[in-house]
Amino acid sequence: MILNKSILQSLDIPTDGLVFSGEFPPYNPQLNELARALRTHGTKSEAMLWKILKNKQTGYRFTRQKPILNFIADFYCHELHVVVEIDGSSHFSKEKRLEDLERDRQMNAIGIRVVRILDHEVKHNPIESAQYIFFKLGMEVPDL
Repeated sequence: MILNKSILQSLDIPTDGLVFSGEFPPYNPQLNELARALRTHGTKSEAMLWKILKNKQTGYRFTRQKPILNFIADFYCHELHVVVEIDGSSHFSKEKRLEDLERDRQMNAIGIRVVRILDHEVKHNPIESAQYIFFKLGMEVPDL
């Protein structure tokens, strides 16, 4: 689906500052520098999961810290239209849970599914965490 400003506005998604680039999700270019910094200084669990998701080890190309709309997704696969978020303890507050729900709503509204994995689960078993992504999508789970 190719999105434009009027479609996003009809979905109650803020459009100020967004760039629309054909088949890819709209994004806020002001987030590019922060996304670059997050790729350099990510969490331990992000690094552990990235070792598995990079280089198409799952059969799909994932990117890290991808600006989408006015957010930065931990991981994104364009082919699967999925965002993967690793949630640490900061996501447990009521305020943060509400923010995450709104973020997920906006992603879902533009056709992107969101898979959330707890930080401690990734640290405990990164391979099962990567496989969980495909399980949640109802896909064949890759043998990693």
